Amino acid sequence: MEHRQALSSLLRQLNLSSSAAAAADEREAMAGRAVLLALFLALAPALAASQAAAPAVNPPPTWAFPNARLRAAYVALQTWRRTAIFSDPANFTANWAGPNVCAYNGVFCAPHPTDGRVLVVAGLDLNHADIAGYIPASLPEGLPDLALLHLNSNRFCGVLPDTFLHLRLLHELDISNNRFVGGFPEVVLSLPSLRYLDLRFNDFEGTIPPALFDRPLDAIFLNSNRLTRPIPANLGNSPASVVVLAHNRLGGCIPPSIGRMAETLNEIVLIDDELTGCIPPQVGLLRKVTVFDVSGNHLQGPLPGNVAGLAAVEQLNVAGNLLEGALPASICGLQSLKNFTYEDNFFSSRPGCPAATADGRWNCIPGATAQRPPAQCAAAAANPFDCSKAQCQAAPPSTRRPGGRTPPTPHGSPWRHHMPSRRTPPSSPTPSHPSPPGSSGPYQPPSSSAPPGQPMASPPTEHPGYVLPPLTPPPSTPAPPTSTPPGHHPPVPGIPSSPPSSSWSSPPPQGGKLPFPPVHGVAYSSPPPPPPPPAQGNLPFPPVYGVSYSSPPPPTKPYN
Repeated sequence: MEHRQALSSLLRQLNLSSSAAAAADEREAMAGRAVLLALFLALAPALAASQAAAPAVNPPPTWAFPNARLRAAYVALQTWRRTAIFSDPANFTANWAGPNVCAYNGVFCAPHPTDGRVLVVAGLDLNHADIAGYIPASLPEGLPDLALLHLNSNRFCGVLPDTFLHLRLLHELDISNNRFVGGFPEVVLSLPSLRYLDLRFNDFEGTIPPALFDRPLDAIFLNSNRLTRPIPANLGNSPASVVVLAHNRLGGCIPPSIGRMAETLNEIVLIDDELTGCIPPQVGLLRKVTVFDVSGNHLQGPLPGNVAGLAAVEQLNVAGNLLEGALPASICGLQSLKNFTYEDNFFSSRPGCPAATADGRWNCIPGATAQRPPAQCAAAAANPFDCSKAQCQAAPPSTRRPGGRTPPTPHGSPWRHHMPSRRTPPSSPTPSHPSPPGSSGPYQPPSSSAPPGQPMASPPTEHPGYVLPPLTPPPSTPAPPTSTPPGHHPPVPGIPSSPPSSSWSSPPPQGGKLPFPPVHGVAYSSPPPPPPPPAQGNLPFPPVYGVSYSSPPPPTKPYN
């Protein structure tokens, strides 16, 4: 017993001593952590400053540059490459070394428009390079003379910096098919020279600012983003010849002000935008439109008879809506019409001309094949939609200056744009209806990821004020890690390319190959691009009118 008591007493002493030692160790550890915390707080401002503004990459003092602008371009490009480009799997920027920035892949130089003796970086084209990174604020500051910025089909992310305000000469901005986020980049609305804007295939969200349609833009591509709210009522103020807003969640109606675009608009594409209401009669004023596509929405009421005013229309697509009543006989008088698509609606009759009878399944047309069940047609006929009670917002007053418009319409629309594969429309309170037999839903072709493409083969063409020096063979650029999708031509030499489109189910008209690439199953857009530029001599810079900007070539199928 005495041994047990002695042993217990010894254990209690050991426990007390170990507890005291542990407490002492804890006090020392806490003191050490306090010292580290104080040191971190002292160094935090310096760490934050170093991360917020990466140091510029200055050239060796022995290097000579032709002028200060090219030296600033070197600093901007090297800083971008070393601090804000995280992945370059095709080694597109591998030759970005040395003082000769005009020889860098994707960099194009030209005499300054106001001082032809000064050579500047006037174009930057990284299309389809598959580069990952972001655009630092220092890039626009160091390249203020850019007239062309093409970054399409890469993995750039983040937002456009406010330093884009330095790009006073920027004429074309193509950042399509990337991972940019945030609200609509309103900084682009302050660029006085901008005429071509391509933001498609990104994750921009929120509303479209009305000021966009007051800018002198000739081409507006916003499709396949996350934009919401109605199309601004001042749409008709825009002098654009091509407007593509498809595959967003805009809702609302087609603004009646669209009629004011009669002298400029060539192509309008509003596919899958959750549009409601009726097709406004002002559409009949668009006498120069060649493409009018409002398919895959929730539009109701009749197709207005004054579509007879679409004298130049070649592709007219109203499929996949809730339109009803009789197809107007004026469809038969559209002499330029190549493809009229109206399936998956509730039309109850049609004229007998070939333009109206080549399509039409899944409607309510007596005697036609593949029509809706009688119960659906009877329900639609018993509750016709009254467009007079569903007026869209009133057209705002025009802000165009009298006596002219900008920019001028080119002879022969230069665009060869493509639409992406359609996203499945999100759920909506608008009643849905069964799809045509043989399909799993209205307009759901196979989805695809951001499409691959090809890098630009030569400098772009034609910009007021810029003239390139005699062309020298450019350095070879590595092939991108992707191949041309099946059914597509390789890019036309000398013309950049953009994301390709889907080819949806509707058969093409008979009679040979069409010179128009398909958009949502129809052969869209403009005639083939002009021939490639000559192999030598002075080339205008960069593209404005008469070339296809950054658009893709037409696919070989199903139109061959």
